[in-house]
This record gives sequence, structure tokens and C-alpha cells, in this order.
Amino acid sequence: MRGLLNVQAEPLRDFVAAVVQAMGAPPPVAAEVACHLVRANLSGHDAHGVIRLAHYVVQAERGELVPSAVPEVVHEHGATALVDAHRGFGHHSTAFALDWCIRHVQRHGVTAAVVRHSSDVGRLGEYAERAAEAGLLAVLTVGTAGREVGTVMLHGGRTRFFGPNPWSFAVPGRASWMVYDGSTSTVAEGEVRLARAKGEPLPPDCIYDRFGRPSTDPDDFYAGGALVPLGGTVAGHKGYGLGFAAALFGGLSMIGDDAPSLPGVPSGEDDAGDRIGGVFVQVIDPGAFGDATAYRDLVERTLAAVRSQRPVAGRPEVLLPGEAEARSRAHRAQAGLLLPEATWNELTRVGRRFGVEAPPCERHA
Repeated sequence: MRGLLNVQAEPLRDFVAAVVQAMGAPPPVAAEVACHLVRANLSGHDAHGVIRLAHYVVQAERGELVPSAVPEVVHEHGATALVDAHRGFGHHSTAFALDWCIRHVQRHGVTAAVVRHSSDVGRLGEYAERAAEAGLLAVLTVGTAGREVGTVMLHGGRTRFFGPNPWSFAVPGRASWMVYDGSTSTVAEGEVRLARAKGEPLPPDCIYDRFGRPSTDPDDFYAGGALVPLGGTVAGHKGYGLGFAAALFGGLSMIGDDAPSLPGVPSGEDDAGDRIGGVFVQVIDPGAFGDATAYRDLVERTLAAVRSQRPVAGRPEVLLPGEAEARSRAHRAQAGLLLPEATWNELTRVGRRFGVEAPPCERHA
């Protein structure tokens, strides 16, 4: 395993915000992107963290990402909204859509928004956690599908057809919540990128090489391979179905769109009629169905019952979905973030390009 460097979250957040702003993003957009990426690292999801920054620079160079763009609501119909991200940072446009849903949910009980022309939205669970903190339920997904789209092969196929197409769900209790966030591939592309940066192999049944053979070498993925649908060879039909549904739900954003584009698909390659996708956000007020406090009490008792279950051999306890992330944030906020040396060198190069000094770091023992 290659070397690791320790850096504190706050100066790293300031560094990322300064770089994103130097790329052309307005300060609120830069702040949202920086907060999102560093919080992903804090939450233990390093593949969705600051390792993505250099990739965003490349996307901006290609015209696939427009850093200066800001989202707008282009159509409202009662409890629903269509948001156009204008190819801007997906972290900001998805948060914008979520905020719209939260503002309108007390009036309607259930609200939904779709986002078109979005770039990478980051860690989907981030938005679910925000809804749960507001005492609301949420369902979110982002998906793409079509010939040579994304990084994930069909179940039983060997060529790329889907993005990782994650789903996230939030359910609030009284003092805690359940937040599920998961890709519909066995691992996300960022996990492959992180394994390559660390010089480590992948677990079995995560990727196939370009010849349709199972592999654990991250380089085989970048040489034309593909990610495996969630469930692998035994139950890959489940990830296949969920991934397909994510793309079709996101495709609501494409209705009547004269210039469609898909999250994660390079511009100029997204004009095929069989390609579909986008971002879908739904927020639910439990008070629309009765006593919201009674519901959150019921959820809290159920969450407590989960925690009280006896673990299997080799595990100290049973954790709730989302609990590992909360514990990671508490630990890493104090201990600092450990970044692979390759990632740190990449960040330093990006900083130099935009005239932003990298934050201090220490080599991890």
C-alpha cells in the first residue's frame, strides 16, 4: 500500500472552495461543492471526496462542466418542479432541487423535483441526510442508461450500458434516522479509482475486463472493462433492475428537452435517441399522513430494536444504515483525513494551476 497523508478537514475545505471558485464558480456554488466533497471524506466515502476535484477540472476543459452555471426552476406544476442545472456542478443543483422540495412540502405533503443537464452529483446520501435532519422522508436517485453510457454492464452482458445509478432513502426518527445510500453496481467507479491510487486490488466480482472476464486489477477497468451490477454473478438481476429504474426515473427530466444531456456522459455524445437519465428528488412530510411526532417515535423505537439485535460472529454490533458515516465524521473531524499520496499530489498540481496553495499536511505513520 502506498503512503498516506493526513490533512485537517477545514483547511482542505477552504482549499477546494478556492480552486472551484478559481475555475469560475460563484462563491455559493464553490462553498457547496467544497462542503460536499470534504464531508464525503469525513463520512468515510473517500471515492466521492476530494479525489474527484481533478476530474472536474478535466470535465470543465472539455466543456462537459460549466463551473459558472447556476440552476433554475424552469417549470413548476403544483408539488413538482423541473430544474435545469445548465451543466453546472451537480452538487449545487441537486441541493437546490432538494431545498425547493423542502420549502414546498408543508403545503403539499409530498413534493418532487427532477434535474436536467446535471454533472456529477457526488454522494447521494448527503442530500438524504439533510432531509432527515429536517424531519422529512426522502427518496433520491440519479441514473443514466443507453449504448456505451456510463461504466456498468448489463446483467449477462459485457459492454457498458448504465451509470452506477445509486438510490438513497431517508427516514427520520426522534433522535436519529435511517439513511440508506447505495450504488446499483457492486462498487462505484470512484472505489476503483481509489484502489488504483492506493495500489490495491479490488475484491472479486466487482469488475470485468474488456474481454468479459472477471478481474481484480483496477487498470483492467480503465482499459475498457466495466463494473458489475449489484449482486454479481449470483443476484446481479437485482442491481440491474434497480439501476434501470434509476435511469428511467431520472429520464422524467428529459421530457420535451430540445438539447438533452446526461450526468456523466461527455457532451457531444449524448444525442442518441435511446439514452435516458437525470436526477430525481422526492420529499415526504410524515405529517401529511397523521401525527408526525407519533411516526418519528415509532421509527425511533424500531431503530432502537435494530441496535439491540445480537451480531453475527466477528462483528461487535449491528449498525443502522447511515450510522457508520456518522461515526466516521465524528472520528475524522478529530483525527484528520487520510489521503493517498497520489491523490495529494494531484490536488497539489491542481492548486498550483489555479494559484491556490495546498493546505498543510503530515505523513501518516
